[in-house]
Amino acid sequence: MSFILQHFFLGFFVKSVASFDDTLTRIPIISLLTKTHRGRVAFSIGTLLALSVILVFSSLIYSVLELFPYKKYLIAGLIFMLAIFAYFGFFISSPVGKVKNIVKPEFTSGRFLKLLIAGFVISFITLIDDSLILVPLFLEDRLSTAIAITGVYVATLIQIAIVIYFGEKINNIRFKRELSSGSLIFLSVLILLGVF
Repeated sequence: MSFILQHFFLGFFVKSVASFDDTLTRIPIISLLTKTHRGRVAFSIGTLLALSVILVFSSLIYSVLELFPYKKYLIAGLIFMLAIFAYFGFFISSPVGKVKNIVKPEFTSGRFLKLLIAGFVISFITLIDDSLILVPLFLEDRLSTAIAITGVYVATLIQIAIVIYFGEKINNIRFKRELSSGSLIFLSVLILLGVF
């Protein structure tokens, strides 16, 4: 039982860290798409589909990094670099312009499929950097990875609910860049310490 909980919470933790900057980025867009119940459901499904694609990318990245010696140090170093980029606002501010161009007024009252596609595209754009941050989950055996991925999906569902219902409060958080980069640095340190 402790084995399951340990890897479940590892996946939950990594996804929470990975999506901190994405959550801040998507708040204005999500508020447009999720005004109706249909919009919330469609956006949630689109986000889960986008996450599934990102996890496939993570697996592919890990299969490449596995060819190199000291892959843990390499992964930690790459995540540390992402932390630097996050501090300078690359992942908090740059995707916003892209997603605003995608979301048009007609999307907010469109058909379910259109809302789902919008949710997928927006989530994919803002989650693309997570493909590297989620790589540490593939360092373990297949069972451990599967349990961790379950934690990733649960964390995603909770984050979607938090953003939908508490988006305005989250949007007022100060020191966004510092919190985002700090959490990524913390994750890279955990990898170096052998937690993953």
